Amino acid sequence: MRAAVLLHSVGRRGNDRLAPRTDQGSSVRTKTSLAALAAAFAVVVTGLTGVVPAAQAATVVPDGSNQAAAAASCWEVKQVKPSATDGVYWLLTPQLRTPTQFYCDMTTDGGGWVLVGRGRDGWNWDGDAQGTPAQIASTPTGQSAFAPKKLSTATVDALLGGKRVDALTDGIRLRRAATVDGTSWQDVRVQIRSLASWSWAFGAGHPLTSASFDGTSFSGATSRDFGTTSTLSSNRLRRVWTFESSTNGWVRGFNYGSGVTGSTASSSYLYATGSGNATPFTQVFVRPRLRQSDLSFETVPDAGTSAVTALPVAKSGSLAQPWGVTGTGAGGTGELATEVQAFAQIGNTMYVGGNFTSVRNQSGTQSEGQSYLAAFDATTGEWISSFRPTFDNQVRSLAALPDGRLAVGGEFTTVNGQGRTGLTVLDATGALSSSWTTVVENRGTSAKVSVRGLDVSGGRLYVGGVFTHLVRGTNAAYARNAGRIDLSTGNGDAGWNPNFNGSVAALDVSDDGARAYFAGYMTASGATTVKKGVAISTAAGAAVTTPAWNPTYSTGGASYQQAVKQVGGKVWLGGSQHSMFSYDTTDFALKDTGITKAGGDLQAITGGLGDKVAYGGCHCGDWNYSGTTNYDNFNPGTTSVQWTQAGKISLLGAWDNTTGAFVTTFAPQWKSRGGFGVWAATVAKDGTLWAGGSIQTSVKDGGGNQFSGGFARFAQRPATAPSAPSDAKAV
Repeated sequence: MRAAVLLHSVGRRGNDRLAPRTDQGSSVRTKTSLAALAAAFAVVVTGLTGVVPAAQAATVVPDGSNQAAAAASCWEVKQVKPSATDGVYWLLTPQLRTPTQFYCDMTTDGGGWVLVGRGRDGWNWDGDAQGTPAQIASTPTGQSAFAPKKLSTATVDALLGGKRVDALTDGIRLRRAATVDGTSWQDVRVQIRSLASWSWAFGAGHPLTSASFDGTSFSGATSRDFGTTSTLSSNRLRRVWTFESSTNGWVRGFNYGSGVTGSTASSSYLYATGSGNATPFTQVFVRPRLRQSDLSFETVPDAGTSAVTALPVAKSGSLAQPWGVTGTGAGGTGELATEVQAFAQIGNTMYVGGNFTSVRNQSGTQSEGQSYLAAFDATTGEWISSFRPTFDNQVRSLAALPDGRLAVGGEFTTVNGQGRTGLTVLDATGALSSSWTTVVENRGTSAKVSVRGLDVSGGRLYVGGVFTHLVRGTNAAYARNAGRIDLSTGNGDAGWNPNFNGSVAALDVSDDGARAYFAGYMTASGATTVKKGVAISTAAGAAVTTPAWNPTYSTGGASYQQAVKQVGGKVWLGGSQHSMFSYDTTDFALKDTGITKAGGDLQAITGGLGDKVAYGGCHCGDWNYSGTTNYDNFNPGTTSVQWTQAGKISLLGAWDNTTGAFVTTFAPQWKSRGGFGVWAATVAKDGTLWAGGSIQTSVKDGGGNQFSGGFARFAQRPATAPSAPSDAKAV
C-alpha cells in the first residue's frame, strides 16, 4: 500500500506527471514504484476517473479504459476486450513511466494499432515532438488534423517497450487519403530491414524488406522512395516518397508520384502546388504486441529512486534575436568568408567575428556600420554599441585571455588604423592593448597570412593557420602554420614549432594541457607523417604524440579536416566528405562515427556544459547516418548497408557525448546564404548555444520566422532535476 499512498499524494497536487514526459525533455525526481503504477493508480484520488479500491488493483483488467487499467498496447486492449472500438485508450510501459492516452485503431486488420503521427503537408522529420500526444489522440483525422502532429522518437520507442523497430511483426502502416475529398483511402505497409530505434527520417532511406499497397506487394527498396513509378492509372497511387524536392515545391510529407494531382485548398486531402506529386493527409500507425504481464517495471525503494535527468541539449527553436550582423566584407562571398566565423565570451559579453560589414536590429529600422568584429550582451543578445574597433579584413578566430583581454586572429593587416597583421589583442573598450605588439608573418613564397585557430593554455596563446613566423619587434620565432606565444612577454616560442607542411583550420589544447589537437590540410609535422588530424605534445620540441593519432578518413578522395574539439574523454574531428568522428583521448581509438548526406562537410565543433553534448556545424541540410565511416560506398538499398541509424540534420547537429548517439530532437529550422551553413559554435556560460555562419533567418522557439543575421541562439532544454518531494500523506 505504500506505493499507492505516495501516488495519492502526487495526485492531490493536480495529477502531476510522475516522471519525464518523453515529449518534453524535462527532468524530475520520482517517489513512486514503477512496478506498481498500473495498480496504484486505482487508489481513489481527486481528478482520476473510473478508479477502483486499491485492494482490487491487482485484478484490474488492462483494457485501457482508465489510468488504473492502462494496457501495455492497443493490441493488448483488443485482446482482453475484443469489442473495443476505435478511440482513445490509456497505455503504460516502463519506458512511458506514466499512463498516457493514445488513439487506437481497433478495426483495421484485427485492430490494435496506435497512432503515432498524422497530418498533411509540413511534417518535421526530426526526432522532436510536433504537438502533444493529447492533440494527436483527440484529433486523429479530418481537416482539423491537416497540420501535422507527431510523437517524439522517445515516445514512440517507449510505446515499443524497448523493442527494436525492425522487430515489429506488422511493420509500419500508413493510412493515406486517395482522393481530394477524403472519401477514399489507401493502406500502405512497410517492413524496415534494420532499425533499432524509431526515426522520423523516412527520407534518409531506411532499407526495407517489404512494401505493399492495399495488400499488393511492391519491391520498394527504401523508405525514401518505394512503390512503382508507373503512370498506368491503376498504379499511380502506388508510390511513397518522403524526400524534399523542387518537384513538389519542397513540401514535406508522404507524397505520391507525379501522376497524382491535388490542390492547395485548405479542405483538400491531397495538397499539391503543381499538376502532380500530391501530398496526402496521412496517419502513421504501429502495432507493438505488448502485454502488461510480459513487462518488467522497476522496483522502487521506499526512499524513492535517484533523479531522472534529461540530456542538456539545446532546443531546436531559436531565441528571440534583437540584433545580428549583415553584409560581406573584404573576404569575399564564398564559404571561407561567411558572415560569422568565431565566438568568444568574456564576462557577460559575447564577441562575434567574421566577414560582416554591419550590425542591424530585428526589424531593420536600425543599422550601423561595424565590420568584422562586434560585441553583444551574452544574456539578451543586444548589440553593445560602445565596442567599435576597426579592421580592414575578416576575423577568423577569437580567444578570451585570462586577464580579460580578447585575442583576435584573421586576415587583416590594420586594426584601429595601425599595422597589425593576422593577430592582435584588444581591451574591453575595443582599443589595441598597449602591451601587445606581436604579429604574424608569412615569409614564404605566397606571403598569405591567415589565423584560423586560437586557444589559451598554461599561460600561452596557441596559434594556427597559414604563416611562418610569430614576430614581436626583433624577436621572430619560426613557427610554420602553428606555434605559441608567451602571454607574459608576447614572444613566440622558438622551441615549439610543429612545422606543418599544410595549413591549420582549427586547434584545441587538451583539457590537461599536455597536447594540442590540430585539424587541417597538413600531411607532415617536420619529418613525421600525419593525417590532417594530429596531436602534438605541448612539451618543448612539439613532437607528435605517442601513441600517434591516426584518424580515419571517410573517403579515398578529399580528406582535409576542418574542426577539432575535446569534449570530456573524447576528441571530435570533422571535415571533408561529411565526417563527424570521435576518438578516445587516451589511445585515440575510434569511438563514434557519423556521415552527413547529401551536402555536409563538418566545419565547427564545440561541447556543451558538463561535456555531455557535442555539437557539429556543417553545410548539411539532409541526414546524418550513424555507425558508418564510408562516405563513398554505402547504399541503403542493398543488403550491405553499413549505417545503423539515420536522423535529420540541418546545418548543426548534436551528439550524446557519452553514447555517441546522434540526438534527433535537436534540428533547427533556418536558412543560410549559399547554403554555407555553420562555421562557428560555442556554448555560453548560461548554457545558451550560439551558432554562426551565413545564417539569414531561423524559426523561433514556439514558431514563427525571424531575422537571424549571421548567427542564432538556442536555449538549453531543462536538464536539472528538482529536489525530491517529501512528507507524503494519505487523506
